[in-house]
Amino acid sequence: MTEHERLMYQIIVKVSEANSQIIFKGALITKLILSENNYTDLDRKTIDIDANWIDTPPSMQYLVDVINGSLGDLQNKYYAVPIREYAENKSAGIQIRERATDEEAVLMDISMKPVAGSRLYYYGEAGIRGVLATEILADKLTVISKHLIFRRAKDIIDVYALARCVKVTTPDIYEIFRQRPEREVGAFDEFYNRYADIEHAYNRLAGIEGKPDFTDVYAYLNKFVEPFAKRDETPKLWNNNEFKWSRLIK
Repeated sequence: MTEHERLMYQIIVKVSEANSQIIFKGALITKLILSENNYTDLDRKTIDIDANWIDTPPSMQYLVDVINGSLGDLQNKYYAVPIREYAENKSAGIQIRERATDEEAVLMDISMKPVAGSRLYYYGEAGIRGVLATEILADKLTVISKHLIFRRAKDIIDVYALARCVKVTTPDIYEIFRQRPEREVGAFDEFYNRYADIEHAYNRLAGIEGKPDFTDVYAYLNKFVEPFAKRDETPKLWNNNEFKWSRLIK
């Protein structure tokens, strides 16, 4: 873990402890999910904080005031300022600056869209409120189902890692899709028909320790995405040991 990541975790711990309307997501939460499931095969570095505001969208000033008020003793070293107004399909941009230098320390992107659910994750003994693993998976599946796969190739490895260590059922994923209709699932055309281009984008990914060979990742995901590519809503459970879907028995 980098020093920058440690600072980001300190910040999101403070915000979570303040019981604000902010729920965290993205790579920082993904790393906690992998850690609690003892999946240490790879580590993807990240440089910013992703979150959702789960109440009535506030003014930018109120949003900044909430974050500053949440920082606690970190306010001696850092303070938050707005750098981008939120809009439809655009998140709010908040910059955490160092008081001593007035330079950017951390960037936060905060979406105003609701989340499907949340739970408490732990960074050491400190709790962090984050989105559910199924919501992260559903979001990233919509990305790799479209042309976005080339701009967000990091989502390929996140889906691979999460599917390797958390319980995944098709009803859970499809329920997220229904709750988030703006995240429409594509046809996976690029995924199935542009192997070489996807491999190129994947191999260019940097900042990943223990990055598995693309051939293995693609073979795994080729089976994992099948029910979503085929729009098959039959209740199924992903069997990670056998790399296949089996009928879900309630």
